[in-house]
Amino acid sequence: MKSGSSSNTPTPVRSPCVKVCQMDPVTALCLGCSRTQEERDWWVAYTDAQQREVLQRCEQRRGVLAAGAGEFAPSMGIVVSRRKAGA
Repeated sequence: MKSGSSSNTPTPVRSPCVKVCQMDPVTALCLGCSRTQEERDWWVAYTDAQQREVLQRCEQRRGVLAAGAGEFAPSMGIVVSRRKAGA
């Protein structure tokens, strides 16, 4: 048996939340993480791929805010929960 072998378990996507959970009334984005309200609400229901997409959208939005111009990436929106019924 090899010591230090790599695991096949994927690393969970870390939430972008920085505990500044306040929505900006002008941009409709969270002041802490740049997610929309739907993205904040549905984070745990998103697949890992969807969560990574949200992180990319947040990065794009922060770039637009820093530049003071541009169009924000749209919200990922509501998804069908990946949780099993009765779990």
